[in-house]
Amino acid sequence: MMSSLGVIGQVASDGLIGNAALAPVSELITKVLVLVRDTIHAAKDVIYDQESLRELSKYLENIRPILTELNNKNVRETQTIRQSLGILERELKAAKNVIDTCSQKSKFYLLLNCRNIVKQLQDITREIGHALSLLPLSALDVSLAIRQKTDKLCKDMQNAEFKAAVAEEEIVDKIESGIRERHTDSVYANKLLLQIAKVVGVPTDTSALKQEYEEFKRDMEDTILRKKNEAEALQMEQIIGLLRCADVASSAKERDKIYYEKRLSLGSHSLPPLQSFYCPISREVMEDPVEISSCQTFDRSSIERWFAEGHTTCPMTNQVLISKELRPNIILRRSIEEWKDRNTMVTIASLKPNLDSDEEQTVLYALNELLRLSEEKEKHRQWIGAEGYICILVGLLGRNKPLIRNRTLALLCSLIKDNSHNKVKIAEVDHAIDFIVRSLARDIGEGMKAVELLLELSKDMAVCEQIGKGQGCILLLVTMSNSDNPKAAKDAKEVLENLPYSEHNVVQMAQANYFKPLIQNLREDLSVQGSFLRFERLGKSSVRPADSQNS
Repeated sequence: MMSSLGVIGQVASDGLIGNAALAPVSELITKVLVLVRDTIHAAKDVIYDQESLRELSKYLENIRPILTELNNKNVRETQTIRQSLGILERELKAAKNVIDTCSQKSKFYLLLNCRNIVKQLQDITREIGHALSLLPLSALDVSLAIRQKTDKLCKDMQNAEFKAAVAEEEIVDKIESGIRERHTDSVYANKLLLQIAKVVGVPTDTSALKQEYEEFKRDMEDTILRKKNEAEALQMEQIIGLLRCADVASSAKERDKIYYEKRLSLGSHSLPPLQSFYCPISREVMEDPVEISSCQTFDRSSIERWFAEGHTTCPMTNQVLISKELRPNIILRRSIEEWKDRNTMVTIASLKPNLDSDEEQTVLYALNELLRLSEEKEKHRQWIGAEGYICILVGLLGRNKPLIRNRTLALLCSLIKDNSHNKVKIAEVDHAIDFIVRSLARDIGEGMKAVELLLELSKDMAVCEQIGKGQGCILLLVTMSNSDNPKAAKDAKEVLENLPYSEHNVVQMAQANYFKPLIQNLREDLSVQGSFLRFERLGKSSVRPADSQNS
C-alpha cells in the first residue's frame, strides 16, 4: 500500500477531488489529510502572528496521526464515517478560506478584525471537534492509544475558547469607544495609530505608518464594496471615519479643502440652538444628553445631581422612576455637536477682518476669541489653520504693539500643539522664524512666549532645520539659556538640544560660547574638522574655564 504521504502527494498533484457522495472512504480521508496539511502551511504565511491561528494549527497537527492511521486501515464504509469526513472537509475548507483571506490583508486590518477572526476560527475548531466525535473508533480497528487521544482531542476542540490578545482587545475597545464618543481630532487618531503599529510590529515613523494605513484603507474599502457582511461593512466605514483624522491619512491641503468646502456651504451667520438642545433642569445647552426611564432627556451632570439629592422621580413628569439608569442619547448629542461645529466654523471665519483693524482692542478681541477656540479642541486648531490665519498672525508679530505680539505668540503656540500641519504652515511663511526671533530680544515676558513657540516648532524635524538659520537666533537662545528665569532658561536649552548639529549650528553655538555640540561631535569622532578649523579662524579656539560650564 502506498504510504499516506505518498497518497497525499499523488492527490495534491493530480487534483483527485471526486464527488464526495461517490468517492471511496480512503480517498476522502486522503483528501482531508491534504486539507489539514495545506491549512497548517497557510497559517504560517499570515503576516500578523495570531494566537488563534497557532492554536488551530496545533489541533490540526494532532488530527494528522488519527487520520493517517485510519487511512492505513481498510476502513469499512458507513454513513457515520462519511458524514464525519464530510464535516471535516467542509470546516477545513472554511478554515483555509479564513486563513487565505488573512494572508492577503494588512496587519492593521487583521488587528481591527481580530474578534471576528477569532470567533470564526473558534467556531470552526468546535465543528471539527464535533466531526471527530462522530467517528466510530470503538468499532474500527484502531489502537487504544489513538482512541484515547481522539476522545481527549474531541473534548478539547468542542470546548475550545479562542481569545484575542489583551493588547488587541484594548485597541478594539478604544476604537469602539472612539466611535461612540465621536472622536474627530487628530490627537486621538494619531495616538491610536501609534498604539496599533506597536501591537502589530509596524515601525512608527511617518512613511511606514502611511504605507500601512493606505494598505489598511484599501482592505476596508474592498470589504465595504463587497458588502458580504453588512455589519462588518458598517464597522469598517466607522473605523475609516475615526482614523481619517490622523496626520498620515491625508495631507494638509486635502484637509483644508474638505474644511473650506464645508465652511462655504454654511453661510455667514450663526444659528440659535434648537429647544431640544436645552437641559430642562439647567436650562443650558446640553454637553452629554442622557435619557432616563421616563424617556425624558437631561444633561448628565444635571440629572446625576438630581439623583444625588435623593430624588426618585422624573424632574419633568414627577413619575416615580423604575430605575436610575442613564442611557446616552447619541442622536441628540450628534445633533448638538454638529450645531456647535457649524457655529464655530462661522465664528472663526467672521473674526478674520478684525485682525486688519487699526484699533488695538478689536485685534485683541479677535486674538482672544481664536485662542479660546484653539484651546477648546484640536479640530478647532486645524480649522483656524485651514482658514488661512497663520500668515496673518505671523504678520502681526511685526506690529509695534507689545500686547498684540504677546497674544499672537500665545495663539501660534496653541495652534501648533499636536498639529504638525500648522507647524509646517508657520515655517512656510516668509521670514516667520525671523519675526519670532525678534521677540526673543524684547522683554522677558514676550521672550518667554517666543522661546516657548520655538520649542514647539523644534519638535518637528522639517521645521527645526530652519530655526538655526534665523538671524541671531542661536546667540539669543544661548543668552536666554543663562537667564535668571528658570522656565525661559530650560526652554532655550531644550531648543538648542533639538537643533540639528550641522556645521553651521555647531559654529554658531561655539561663537556664542555654547560648546556642548562641538565637544559631543569630537567625542563621537564625527567629521568636524571643517567646523573646528572654521571655529579657529574665528578666533574662538580656546575654551575658557567659565565657558566650559555650558558644555
